[in-house]
Amino acid sequence: MKSGNIEQFVHLSKFKDVKEFNNNVEQWMVDFKNQFTKSELIGLKRLIRYSCKYAGISNAKIQTLVSATHNNEIGISRSTFERMLRKAKQYGILTVHNTFCGSNQRHNVYVFNRYQSIKQVESQSFVNEAPETIDVPNQETSQVKTNNILIDTYKDNVIPDVPIRFQELVKSYYSSKQTLELWKCVKQSTQHYNVFIEQYVDYDPSVDKVELAISSFKQMIVNIKLGYTIKKSIFSYYYGIIQKKLDTQFIDWNLCFE
Repeated sequence: MKSGNIEQFVHLSKFKDVKEFNNNVEQWMVDFKNQFTKSELIGLKRLIRYSCKYAGISNAKIQTLVSATHNNEIGISRSTFERMLRKAKQYGILTVHNTFCGSNQRHNVYVFNRYQSIKQVESQSFVNEAPETIDVPNQETSQVKTNNILIDTYKDNVIPDVPIRFQELVKSYYSSKQTLELWKCVKQSTQHYNVFIEQYVDYDPSVDKVELAISSFKQMIVNIKLGYTIKKSIFSYYYGIIQKKLDTQFIDWNLCFE
């Protein structure tokens, strides 16, 4: 299929309106909800929300859908979302159409199917219809510039000047662009703190900075899973966690040198 705006795919909708779409989704969930993990259900529900403008179809990018799960609920990773898609296809809940612009693959069109009983699903080989590629790589279609770095041209998906340990952890939850922004929070938080510490000890700031970044990120994820409210962006929230940890360390250092 040729890529394009969602309006080009309206004819693929299998429902007369959103109410009928929701009724079919409810029936699907009665039969197959328990086949999905909690995280996969978050991804599925987010895709359902993005499929309401035109009943049962969406061409939202995977990264857009994944990022949206981090706004007001426990976020999921891209791999979790892709795993959900494979299951949804296997059970016949939705059909995934690859789209192309010339020879380049673009983002998919997701089409929810009308409800079928478990016996009907088992009699059909939906699993064999899955495309080899779920979606285009984890990148934005247009080039996004942050400090003159092209986010979508990172070699081997590695972000320059961001510690690998930090990247490997954060990119399980967020995009490359968000990972870079979170690392900026670390740099901004520690730029003055490191100067203070270096006055007293033979200190390698890069080591402690990575440990601080990782421990703070883990704390943020735990807080989100525990239901803490994030009033602003995740970046502001993450920055606040780092500041609290630095304040505690600052007090400890002061006590040591009094």
